[in-house]
Amino acid sequence: MKMYDVHAHLGKTSSGEENSASLLVEDLKRYGVEKVGISSLSGTSTRVQNDLVYDAMCQFPDIVRGYAFINPKAPDALDEIDLCLGKYKMQGVKFHPWKHGYYCDNCPQIDDVLTAIEKYGVHVQVHVGTSPLCTPFPWIDYAKKHPNLRFLFTHMGCREFGFSTIEAVRDIDNIWLETSCQNEAENLLKAAREIGSKRIVFGTDWPYKPTNVEIEKLQFLGFSEEELEDIYYKNAEYLWTAKK
Repeated sequence: MKMYDVHAHLGKTSSGEENSASLLVEDLKRYGVEKVGISSLSGTSTRVQNDLVYDAMCQFPDIVRGYAFINPKAPDALDEIDLCLGKYKMQGVKFHPWKHGYYCDNCPQIDDVLTAIEKYGVHVQVHVGTSPLCTPFPWIDYAKKHPNLRFLFTHMGCREFGFSTIEAVRDIDNIWLETSCQNEAENLLKAAREIGSKRIVFGTDWPYKPTNVEIEKLQFLGFSEEELEDIYYKNAEYLWTAKK
C-alpha cells in the first residue's frame, strides 16, 4: 500500500540536532513512505525557514510537498503567502501559535491571512496541543468562518486535547485530523469510530517521532484495507490538490 506522510519537518530540532532533505527522504523511504509534506519550524525567520523548504521541493520535486510557515502577526505575512503559494507553488500553510507566541483567539490578523490563503486553494495545517497557546477551539471557529478552506489539525489534539478535539470537530466537514503523536489508544479508537477514514490523515512528525510506530499504530484501529488507503495516502492526495 502506498504511504504519504502529510506532516514532517526540516531544520535543526528543538534539541539541536541537524537534519536535511536527503536524510528525511532516505529515512522515510526505508519505511515505504513515497511522498512527504514538510514545513520548517527551526529558527526565528520564517523567510529563511520557507526557503529551506523550497530548496527541498526543488531537490526532490517528485517526493516533497512544501508548506509555508506563516506568523500571522508578522508585518510581511501576506507578502510571504504570495511568495510561497504563488511563486514557490507550495501545497499548504502551517500555523504554530506556540512557536510564534500568539493567542489565536486574540489575533485579528488571522482572518485576513486565511482570506489571502483561500484564493490559492491550498489546505491549512495547525499545531493543536502541547501548549495553552494551541487549543483547538479558536481554530474551529476559524474553520466555520472559512468553510471553503480545508483545515488539518496536527497530532489530533495531542494528549492534552485529544478527546475534546475529536468531540468538537466531529460534525465539521472541513477539518481533518492528523495522527502523529496521538498515542492514546482510546482517542485513536474514538476517532476511528466517530470521525472515520475520510477525515483522518497519516503523518509522522519526522524527525520527532518514531516512524515505524506512527505507521503501525493505525493497523490496530479496526479499519478495512480500503479505509487504510484513505488514511495512508488518498486523503493526503486530496489535501495536496489545490481547490479551485
